[in-house]
Amino acid sequence: MSKSIYVGVMTGTSCDAIDVSFISTSKRVNLEFFHSIKIPKKTQTEIKNLIASNETSLSSLGKINKDIGEMYSRAIEKSILLSGLQKKDIKGIALSGQTVWHEINKGKGFSMQLGDPNIVASDLNIPVVDNLRGMHIATGGHGAPLVPEFHHDIFYKKNKKILVVNIGGISNFTYIKNKSEFFGSDIGPGNALMDAYCQKNLDRPFDKNGAVASKGIVLEKELERLMSLKFFSDPFPKSTGKELFNYELIGKPLLSKSPKDILATLTELTALSIQVAVQENNFLPNDVVICGGGVKNKFLLERISKLLDANVTTAEDEGLNSQAIESMAFAWFGFRRLNNIQSTVQISNKIVKKALLGSLTSSK
Repeated sequence: MSKSIYVGVMTGTSCDAIDVSFISTSKRVNLEFFHSIKIPKKTQTEIKNLIASNETSLSSLGKINKDIGEMYSRAIEKSILLSGLQKKDIKGIALSGQTVWHEINKGKGFSMQLGDPNIVASDLNIPVVDNLRGMHIATGGHGAPLVPEFHHDIFYKKNKKILVVNIGGISNFTYIKNKSEFFGSDIGPGNALMDAYCQKNLDRPFDKNGAVASKGIVLEKELERLMSLKFFSDPFPKSTGKELFNYELIGKPLLSKSPKDILATLTELTALSIQVAVQENNFLPNDVVICGGGVKNKFLLERISKLLDANVTTAEDEGLNSQAIESMAFAWFGFRRLNNIQSTVQISNKIVKKALLGSLTSSK
């Protein structure tokens, strides 16, 4: 009997790649295939400019929405061919959408993602789930992070408290207390500020292994300024994005320093914000597991390990693919939506609701 396959498609705040995961869900989630496709530089620039300027015409917005939908469709089609899996076994596709604006703390909160699901559903003739954040927010959640419930599903260990830290453009945590209790929230900038500086000033996508940062010194005054942002004193759970953590936030005084000291300070900001989240929530994890693009930054991992005074491992150490986890999560949410299984919405550290997340688009 063939497996039922669900596809998850993720484009994160780094705007650099489309990650496509194929999962099966029997007694546990299994990654059947993973493929990552670089987003063309022209499209990356269009997305980043849209986010940075917070201005566009309706015509331009509609066009880029269609362009991203077509980009998703091509990426999925190519991934299906490479996977060797049968298209008839794919029961559904779930899209993260490309987040271009996430505004929760100003009156009527919303989160805007681009990537037309109608194009994907029509091209591939497979049901598509998208807009998972919309119902999350309508139910009283922040719309991000969505992944804590999935982290609980794949990282839970009997008689152990696990802290999972996902470091993408934005960092977030999931604290797994036991078989039924978990708590998640965004933390802070993740790779966003480090990458923005490297791309703007060093003509490189990121600081590989933290090589530049490791040679610098932390500028304590600038670190204190950044850590004094209101976001860091807001109660958990909370969410954020590049609307706050973008190149402009680095500021002229810090930008006037040497590259190694700038990156040392921004790296410390990411690590320190994780330590603060752990302390403020009184977490006492047995294990700390890092996933997302941040696992590639060895210096950052060293700083996190030092500040938490804990043994920090990566998803790879757990037998998982760090880069695939978020797209796997969307595939898992697609499975749940198509099978009418409600998901957890964290309202506060004490209030939890259930809701059916995601809108369904089908061409048949």
